[in-house]
Amino acid sequence: MKVYFKNLDGIRFIAALLVILQHTSDYKSYQQIGLPNTLEKQLGGVGGLGVTLFFVLSGFLIFFLLFSEQKLKQTISIKNFYIRRILRIWPLYFGFGLLLIIGINYFLSIDTPVLKNLFFLGTFSINLQLLFSIPNKGIIELYWSVCIEEQFYLVAPWLVKKGVNRMLLLILILIGIGMASRILFYYLATSAEYNFHGNDPVYFFTLCRFDNFGFGALAALLYFEKSIYQKIQPIVENKIVQAVVVLFTFLYVFNLIPHPGWFIASTLPSILFAFIILSASTGNFILNLENAVMKRLGKYSYGIYIFHAIICQFIITFFLKYLPGKTIFNYDILYPLCCVVATAIVAGISYELYERHFLKLKQRFTIVKNHDV
Repeated sequence: MKVYFKNLDGIRFIAALLVILQHTSDYKSYQQIGLPNTLEKQLGGVGGLGVTLFFVLSGFLIFFLLFSEQKLKQTISIKNFYIRRILRIWPLYFGFGLLLIIGINYFLSIDTPVLKNLFFLGTFSINLQLLFSIPNKGIIELYWSVCIEEQFYLVAPWLVKKGVNRMLLLILILIGIGMASRILFYYLATSAEYNFHGNDPVYFFTLCRFDNFGFGALAALLYFEKSIYQKIQPIVENKIVQAVVVLFTFLYVFNLIPHPGWFIASTLPSILFAFIILSASTGNFILNLENAVMKRLGKYSYGIYIFHAIICQFIITFFLKYLPGKTIFNYDILYPLCCVVATAIVAGISYELYERHFLKLKQRFTIVKNHDV
């Protein structure tokens, strides 16, 4: 059985692009030498929203495929689910992760606790390392979001397998856990009794992200249950409604309109993204992201996310050495463009020459197929 959602590859790449854009702005600021950073205010926080978009999209795709498998087979193969996740995530996660952790010591002569970092890498808990362990320069901070996804996968298939007759309630509970956890950890972070080593638990703690996945799962359920979707279809596929939501989301993401209080600001993006993903997946969407370039970049998005940080840092080092002119063209246009292009090339090579072999193997354990999810 095959399931295909139009436009979602393009949305996957947009999520990765948001992360790159913020980090290129951040890396310029870290130099502390007055590099042009014209859009610094607009790009502040867009990377975090890109990760939120990844989480909502993951919730939508994973749960829709689980719903489809449950309907087709009257059960969920937990074993096959985890084999698929291993073959999709682990090769690049461990391949590049081991290279960075070991390489930072032996090639850059930076003294870091290698065994400690390898432990958190191997247990998919780098997000917890950032919060509860003393950070060091050997931590692969970027992996925190991958770890949250892997931790969430410990729950996702069981929800569908055991709760197929009460999925709406379970999804609402999932969303409620995410919201309640944010309140709790916001309180802990702002009290003097707890020290999270300067990191925000609302951002990095797994339970605080459950509503991201939950809103994606809710969109998947609404689309999967045709009797329900028919009732909301006039709204979901209304071009005026879509235009308003897309425009508002754009203005919100790029800080062009004021953000509400912290609690609403951490929930609203998930709702907006879930609506956009649902609308886009129908194929009757105001934006056409279904083209060869966006589809290809969407396939490479996992690699783009994994590789972009180190590539962007190498490129800015190159720019500082060989393009000393602190011009807007060099650092606000050419630098981000080079980062996106170079990262896409590296991610493409990784996908075609390395990851693809594992994805082919993954198909043996796939009941409902949808690209490389």
